[in-house]
Amino acid sequence: MSFAKLRFSGAFGALLLTLASASRPAAAQESEDQAANVAAARNLGIEGVQLAEAGKCDQAIEKLSRAESLYHAPTILDRLGECQVKVGQIVVGTENLNRVVREQLPANAPKAFRDAQARAQKALDAALPRIGHLTVNVEPKEAKVTVTVSDVPVPAALLGVERPTDPGTHEVVASAPGYLTQKTTVTLAEAGRETVTLSLTLDPNAPKEEPAPAPVTAPQPLMPEQQPPPPASASSNSAKTIGYVLIGVGAAGVVTGGITGAMALQKKGDLDCPDNHCGGAQKDDFDSAKSLALVSTISFAVGIPAVAVGTVLLLTSGSSQQKASQKPPRHFAAKPYFGATSAGVVGEFW
Repeated sequence: MSFAKLRFSGAFGALLLTLASASRPAAAQESEDQAANVAAARNLGIEGVQLAEAGKCDQAIEKLSRAESLYHAPTILDRLGECQVKVGQIVVGTENLNRVVREQLPANAPKAFRDAQARAQKALDAALPRIGHLTVNVEPKEAKVTVTVSDVPVPAALLGVERPTDPGTHEVVASAPGYLTQKTTVTLAEAGRETVTLSLTLDPNAPKEEPAPAPVTAPQPLMPEQQPPPPASASSNSAKTIGYVLIGVGAAGVVTGGITGAMALQKKGDLDCPDNHCGGAQKDDFDSAKSLALVSTISFAVGIPAVAVGTVLLLTSGSSQQKASQKPPRHFAAKPYFGATSAGVVGEFW
């Protein structure tokens, strides 16, 4: 083995020993997949450190990033942060270096881990002052804008405030629905501060937004007094039917009243004694005449109103307009009467 190879292996020998020792305590409990991941991380970390030592940080970043995603070790993350800073990715590189510096190591942590923290602190102190700051403003502020800086999206919360940005030339793009996309280029020096303002203009060819449809509301139920009248044809037919029934019942009552009234008058006419002073067989005839007169009265009291109401229903069921303007009588009164030679009932509507 040559002297150069021996000196190079000492440069990352600590990384090999650290990763190997870190995986030993859990080896008995690790699954095959976990052990394979640790072994792969070790190999990728060694390759990454070799590339970084050779000054090929652009290639080392890919190896070190994969190793860190498989198994975290301060020795890997420190080298990753250093390489990112060297290729100009100062913001993300300093964040990784910060993670190494702030990591709480256990008391029995390997010396290589503590050396990595000291190395990361030194690199961080040198890199932080180099970070630039870029402020992006977009008008109008009410637009639903999307902003990118060098194809990296900028959160809406960072619009109008200073955003840590890597030095170099950046393309700033702003777009929003209904507006023309605006672009500009800005060159940010190390530790420099720049402000960019993009004014969006309306796109004349943008489709116009359709107005939102009016909310559909359920119809409110009508109160009892607001309920619409039944269809004219249905109510008219019902009224006619009821009218015919009432006329039929009323006619039967009138006929019954007339017959019983005539019988009562005949019986009363056959008596030759004053009212309530008849005796013997004539008293029975008098009581029978009174009963027939009562039946006649009741028959007339039922029959005449029924005929009247039925007639009104037939007359007012011709059309809905007539029905609305004409209403059946709401009150009727019947009074029986008795005479020396007659008996009956008189009625009145109002």
